[in-house]
Amino acid sequence: MHTPMENAKKIELSQWPRQQHFEFYKNFSDPYFNICVELEAESLFNFSRLNNISFFNSYLYFAMKAANDIEPFAMRLVEGEVWLFEQINANVVQLKEDETFRFSYLQQQDNFALFCQHTKQAIALAKSQPFFSEQFYSTGLACNCLHISVLPWLNFTSFSHASNHSEYSGIPKLVFGKYNKRTGIMPLSIEVHHALMDGIHVAQYVARLKHYFDNASKYI
Repeated sequence: MHTPMENAKKIELSQWPRQQHFEFYKNFSDPYFNICVELEAESLFNFSRLNNISFFNSYLYFAMKAANDIEPFAMRLVEGEVWLFEQINANVVQLKEDETFRFSYLQQQDNFALFCQHTKQAIALAKSQPFFSEQFYSTGLACNCLHISVLPWLNFTSFSHASNHSEYSGIPKLVFGKYNKRTGIMPLSIEVHHALMDGIHVAQYVARLKHYFDNASKYI
Protein backbone atom coordinates (compact mmCIF):
# COMPACT_ATOMS: atom_id res chain seq x y z
CA MET A 1 0.00 0.00 0.00
CA HIS A 2 1.27 3.45 -0.91
CA THR A 3 1.69 6.07 1.79
CA PRO A 4 3.58 9.41 1.72
CA MET A 5 5.55 9.03 4.93
CA GLU A 6 7.37 12.32 4.30
CA ASN A 7 4.11 14.05 5.24
CA ALA A 8 3.78 12.25 8.56
CA LYS A 9 5.51 12.00 11.90
CA LYS A 10 5.89 8.89 14.01
CA ILE A 11 4.21 8.88 17.40
CA GLU A 12 6.63 7.94 20.16
CA LEU A 13 4.62 5.37 22.05
CA SER A 14 6.48 5.93 25.31
CA GLN A 15 5.24 9.54 25.29
CA TRP A 16 1.69 8.73 24.15
CA PRO A 17 -1.01 8.60 26.86
CA ARG A 18 -2.77 5.81 24.95
CA GLN A 19 0.26 3.52 24.78
CA GLN A 20 -1.28 0.78 26.94
CA HIS A 21 -4.62 1.05 25.15
CA PHE A 22 -2.79 0.75 21.84
CA GLU A 23 -0.92 -2.34 22.99
CA PHE A 24 -4.16 -3.87 24.25
CA TYR A 25 -6.20 -3.44 21.06
CA LYS A 26 -3.67 -3.58 18.21
CA ASN A 27 -3.56 -7.37 17.90
CA PHE A 28 -7.29 -8.02 18.20
CA SER A 29 -8.62 -10.15 15.33
CA ASP A 30 -11.16 -7.37 14.74
CA PRO A 31 -9.84 -4.17 16.35
CA TYR A 32 -12.41 -1.87 14.72
CA PHE A 33 -15.58 -0.52 16.28
CA ASN A 34 -18.52 1.09 14.53
CA ILE A 35 -20.87 3.81 15.69
CA CYS A 36 -23.98 4.89 13.76
CA VAL A 37 -25.38 8.33 14.52
CA GLU A 38 -28.38 10.36 13.42
CA LEU A 39 -26.67 13.38 11.98
CA GLU A 40 -28.67 16.62 12.08
CA ALA A 41 -28.12 17.95 8.56
CA GLU A 42 -31.11 20.21 7.93
CA SER A 43 -29.13 23.44 8.26
CA LEU A 44 -26.55 22.33 5.68
CA PHE A 45 -29.21 20.93 3.34
CA ASN A 46 -31.14 24.22 3.41
CA PHE A 47 -27.95 26.26 2.99
CA SER A 48 -26.95 24.17 -0.01
CA ARG A 49 -30.36 24.48 -1.62
CA LEU A 50 -30.62 28.25 -1.06
CA ASN A 51 -27.14 28.86 -2.45
CA ASN A 52 -27.49 26.43 -5.36
CA ILE A 53 -24.53 24.29 -4.35
CA SER A 54 -24.16 20.54 -4.14
CA PHE A 55 -25.29 19.08 -0.82
CA PHE A 56 -23.13 16.05 -1.60
CA ASN A 57 -20.02 18.16 -2.16
CA SER A 58 -20.68 20.24 0.92
CA TYR A 59 -20.91 17.34 3.36
CA LEU A 60 -17.90 15.63 1.78
CA TYR A 61 -15.91 18.86 2.15
CA PHE A 62 -16.84 19.14 5.82
CA ALA A 63 -16.30 15.42 6.50
CA MET A 64 -12.71 15.80 5.31
CA LYS A 65 -12.25 19.14 7.07
CA ALA A 66 -13.43 17.69 10.40
CA ALA A 67 -11.09 14.71 10.03
CA ASN A 68 -8.16 17.10 9.67
CA ASP A 69 -9.25 18.86 12.87
CA ILE A 70 -9.49 15.77 15.12
CA GLU A 71 -5.97 14.36 15.59
CA PRO A 72 -6.82 10.66 16.08
CA PHE A 73 -8.58 10.69 12.69
CA ALA A 74 -5.22 11.54 11.12
CA MET A 75 -3.39 8.65 12.82
CA ARG A 76 -2.60 5.41 11.02
CA LEU A 77 -1.04 2.11 12.03
CA VAL A 78 1.84 1.36 9.63
CA GLU A 79 3.91 -1.78 10.12
CA GLY A 80 3.21 -1.80 13.84
CA GLU A 81 3.97 1.90 14.35
CA VAL A 82 1.63 4.86 14.79
CA TRP A 83 1.99 7.75 12.37
CA LEU A 84 0.26 11.14 12.39
CA PHE A 85 -0.37 12.60 8.93
CA GLU A 86 -0.32 16.31 8.13
CA GLN A 87 -3.24 16.07 5.71
CA ILE A 88 -6.08 13.61 5.33
CA ASN A 89 -7.73 13.19 1.94
CA ALA A 90 -10.52 10.83 0.90
CA ASN A 91 -11.31 7.88 -1.32
CA VAL A 92 -14.99 8.25 -2.22
CA VAL A 93 -17.16 5.64 -3.92
CA GLN A 94 -18.82 6.84 -7.14
CA LEU A 95 -21.63 4.91 -8.83
CA LYS A 96 -21.62 4.45 -12.61
CA GLU A 97 -24.69 4.07 -14.83
CA ASP A 98 -24.06 0.32 -15.10
CA GLU A 99 -24.40 0.10 -11.27
CA THR A 100 -20.72 -0.68 -10.72
CA PHE A 101 -18.62 1.69 -8.68
CA ARG A 102 -15.24 3.37 -8.83
CA PHE A 103 -13.07 5.08 -6.20
CA SER A 104 -12.46 8.78 -6.71
CA TYR A 105 -9.48 10.22 -4.87
CA LEU A 106 -10.28 13.66 -3.40
CA GLN A 107 -7.60 15.89 -1.96
CA GLN A 108 -8.30 18.43 0.76
CA GLN A 109 -8.55 21.93 -0.75
CA ASP A 110 -8.08 25.41 0.70
CA ASN A 111 -11.64 26.49 -0.10
CA PHE A 112 -14.97 25.04 -1.21
CA ALA A 113 -14.86 26.41 -4.76
CA LEU A 114 -11.55 24.68 -5.42
CA PHE A 115 -12.90 21.52 -3.81
CA CYS A 116 -15.93 21.45 -6.12
CA GLN A 117 -13.74 21.94 -9.18
CA HIS A 118 -11.34 19.24 -8.02
CA THR A 119 -14.18 16.86 -7.14
CA LYS A 120 -15.79 17.21 -10.57
CA GLN A 121 -12.51 16.34 -12.28
CA ALA A 122 -11.75 13.47 -9.88
CA ILE A 123 -15.18 11.89 -10.37
CA ALA A 124 -14.97 12.14 -14.16
CA LEU A 125 -11.51 10.56 -14.11
CA ALA A 126 -12.59 7.71 -11.83
CA LYS A 127 -15.66 6.87 -13.93
CA SER A 128 -13.65 6.87 -17.16
CA GLN A 129 -11.31 4.13 -15.98
CA PRO A 130 -11.64 0.42 -15.15
CA PHE A 131 -11.86 -0.57 -11.51
CA PHE A 132 -8.25 -1.77 -11.42
CA SER A 133 -6.60 1.28 -12.93
CA GLU A 134 -3.30 3.08 -12.53
CA GLN A 135 -5.09 5.54 -10.24
CA PHE A 136 -6.40 2.67 -8.11
CA TYR A 137 -2.86 1.50 -7.40
CA SER A 138 -1.32 4.98 -7.05
CA THR A 139 -3.94 6.68 -4.87
CA GLY A 140 -6.65 4.16 -4.03
CA LEU A 141 -4.31 2.31 -1.70
CA ALA A 142 -3.05 5.37 0.17
CA CYS A 143 -3.60 5.33 3.92
CA ASN A 144 -3.57 9.11 4.52
CA CYS A 145 -7.25 9.26 3.68
CA LEU A 146 -10.80 8.49 4.72
CA HIS A 147 -12.86 5.81 3.00
CA ILE A 148 -16.27 7.34 2.27
CA SER A 149 -19.36 5.68 0.83
CA VAL A 150 -22.85 7.06 0.29
CA LEU A 151 -26.10 5.09 0.36
CA PRO A 152 -28.67 7.79 -0.50
CA TRP A 153 -31.43 5.17 -0.85
CA LEU A 154 -31.26 3.78 2.69
CA ASN A 155 -31.98 4.95 6.23
CA PHE A 156 -29.85 2.56 8.30
CA THR A 157 -29.21 2.20 12.02
CA SER A 158 -26.27 -0.20 11.86
CA PHE A 159 -23.53 -1.02 9.39
CA SER A 160 -20.66 -3.45 8.81
CA HIS A 161 -17.88 -3.40 6.21
CA ALA A 162 -16.01 -5.92 4.15
CA SER A 163 -12.53 -5.84 5.63
CA ASN A 164 -9.01 -6.78 4.67
CA HIS A 165 -6.60 -6.13 7.52
CA SER A 166 -3.23 -5.22 6.07
CA GLU A 167 0.05 -3.83 7.32
CA TYR A 168 -1.44 -0.35 6.85
CA SER A 169 -4.59 0.03 8.92
CA GLY A 170 -6.67 2.36 10.95
CA ILE A 171 -8.31 4.18 8.03
CA PRO A 172 -11.67 5.53 9.25
CA LYS A 173 -14.62 4.43 7.14
CA LEU A 174 -17.63 6.73 6.79
CA VAL A 175 -20.98 5.89 5.23
CA PHE A 176 -23.61 8.58 4.73
CA GLY A 177 -27.19 7.39 4.30
CA LYS A 178 -30.44 8.84 3.01
CA TYR A 179 -31.25 12.42 4.02
CA ASN A 180 -34.78 12.66 5.44
CA LYS A 181 -36.32 15.97 4.33
CA ARG A 182 -39.09 15.65 6.92
CA THR A 183 -36.85 15.19 9.96
CA GLY A 184 -33.61 16.76 8.71
CA ILE A 185 -31.72 13.61 9.78
CA MET A 186 -29.10 11.70 7.80
CA PRO A 187 -27.58 8.47 9.15
CA LEU A 188 -23.81 8.31 9.39
CA SER A 189 -21.77 5.18 10.08
CA ILE A 190 -18.26 5.73 11.48
CA GLU A 191 -15.84 2.81 11.76
CA VAL A 192 -12.45 3.35 13.41
CA HIS A 193 -9.52 1.39 14.84
CA HIS A 194 -9.76 1.02 18.62
CA ALA A 195 -5.97 0.96 19.03
CA LEU A 196 -5.88 4.53 17.67
CA MET A 197 -8.95 6.10 19.26
CA ASP A 198 -11.93 5.67 21.56
CA GLY A 199 -15.57 6.65 21.57
CA ILE A 200 -14.82 10.13 22.89
CA HIS A 201 -12.82 10.88 19.74
CA VAL A 202 -15.68 9.77 17.50
CA ALA A 203 -17.96 12.05 19.52
CA GLN A 204 -15.51 14.92 19.01
CA TYR A 205 -15.52 14.26 15.28
CA VAL A 206 -19.33 14.23 15.10
CA ALA A 207 -19.50 17.46 17.12
CA ARG A 208 -16.98 19.12 14.80
CA LEU A 209 -18.85 17.95 11.72
CA LYS A 210 -22.11 19.28 13.19
CA HIS A 211 -20.41 22.63 13.84
CA TYR A 212 -19.47 22.89 10.18
CA PHE A 213 -22.97 21.89 9.09
CA ASP A 214 -24.56 24.55 11.30
CA ASN A 215 -22.09 27.28 10.29
CA ALA A 216 -21.63 26.51 6.63
CA SER A 217 -21.76 30.19 5.60
CA LYS A 218 -18.52 30.82 7.50
CA TYR A 219 -16.62 28.09 5.64
CA ILE A 220 -18.19 28.00 2.15
